[in-house]
Amino acid sequence: MHPFILRGVLCYVVVFASAYNSFVGEVQARGRSCGPIYLRTAQGEIINPMTGENDDAPFSTRKTCGACHDYETITKGYHFQQGWDRVRDDFSVEKPWALSDGMMGKQ
Repeated sequence: MHPFILRGVLCYVVVFASAYNSFVGEVQARGRSCGPIYLRTAQGEIINPMTGENDDAPFSTRKTCGACHDYETITKGYHFQQGWDRVRDDFSVEKPWALSDGMMGKQ
């Protein structure tokens, strides 16, 4: 391998390792860690399809995601809304069945 390529790869590895260690140190300093994430019902009960526990219950975004994230903030994000906040009847002239640019309001 050419020495310049090897040096570039080594620089990327060092920068990545440094950034990763900084991130892990910050998370540990805040006392946070990402343990197992379970889907939860509206009552906060764990949904476990492997054991059948609450497997027929809908999951709650408020109880599942809101346990770690600011629920009012994440519900305004694109991945949560999927275009619901932009649905309108005149969204597309070429495709009148499309009501938004997200998953909501499609055929």
